[in-house]
Amino acid sequence: MKTVVKKSIKRLFSRFRIYQALAGGVQYYRSSNEGFHTAKDFLHCGNNVRIEAGVSIAAPERLYIGDHTGICQGCYINAVGGCHIGRGCQIASGAIILTTEHTHAGAEMLPHGLIRYIKPVFIEDYVWIGIRVSIAPGVRIGEGAIIAMGSVVMQDVPPLAIVMGNPAKPVMYRSKEEFERLKNAGVVVDPYAHLPILKVPPVTRRKFARELREFGFDLSLGDEFHYEKGVPLRLRPQALKREMPDHEMK
Repeated sequence: MKTVVKKSIKRLFSRFRIYQALAGGVQYYRSSNEGFHTAKDFLHCGNNVRIEAGVSIAAPERLYIGDHTGICQGCYINAVGGCHIGRGCQIASGAIILTTEHTHAGAEMLPHGLIRYIKPVFIEDYVWIGIRVSIAPGVRIGEGAIIAMGSVVMQDVPPLAIVMGNPAKPVMYRSKEEFERLKNAGVVVDPYAHLPILKVPPVTRRKFARELREFGFDLSLGDEFHYEKGVPLRLRPQALKREMPDHEMK
């Protein structure tokens, strides 16, 4: 009943420009704040799911999101054709997921036909998708796969594969033994956790030894640093007690 009343009010006032302006402003304000989407909007929304501000989702009622999954700001998910994002996935900023496509063959208009073809996307558990990755309709990404930043995924990705490029292709595979050990232990990144620990790897030390000091990394005092709320870096002792999120499944 409540939904029917809301739709009736919208139809009644939608032709007035002041209503359009106010409704548009409210929509923009809500979408630019975290918490715009709620669990009831989705086909399924698991526990401890984080959808950051600025994420745009078409047809959330056809989007399945598993437990402990994080979707960062600026992502666009068109779930019109159906989209499944598994447990413990991390999707970085600016990623695009599409689930329908047009065709030019036999089209009745230019530049493409009016029909959209349904091609669901299925992302299995523990997948890590980098910044500005594009995922084409009809793709299945296997468990534990890693998609490098900027990649364009046009075909299925095998489990545990690390892919990159346009079109994305496997360049290596993550350790199955290590993956299974972590999976069986039930540890997963908390999408709400603050991750303040920075570490300088050997390759960075060799390539940018002089520049690192200019950026505030004094390597004579160690290779681990603490980044606190966007303010200057502060060194911590070598015997740093790591601030890991609580991975206990509830």
